[in-house]
Amino acid sequence: MTSQVVAVAAVERSEVDAELELILSVCVRPVSVAEVASYSGFPLGVLRVLLADLLDQGLVMVHTSDWERRRPDARTLRSVLERIREL
Repeated sequence: MTSQVVAVAAVERSEVDAELELILSVCVRPVSVAEVASYSGFPLGVLRVLLADLLDQGLVMVHTSDWERRRPDARTLRSVLERIREL
């Protein structure tokens, strides 16, 4: 959710569904996925699928934060949680 999404300006969008056009209008400047969900009214899960479609079509770019690239994997988090429970 901390990733930034921005519409690709130079791409022709003549055959884009209304839902995707709404998302693109929100993404005229870099915004977080959470902001796009809020502005568009789409549930986060639905929005992620629609953003994936837009990304596949080359209509948006996604910039992932350094934090997301470096965050621990699920196995590490589970291990930490187990150790905390042992305390």
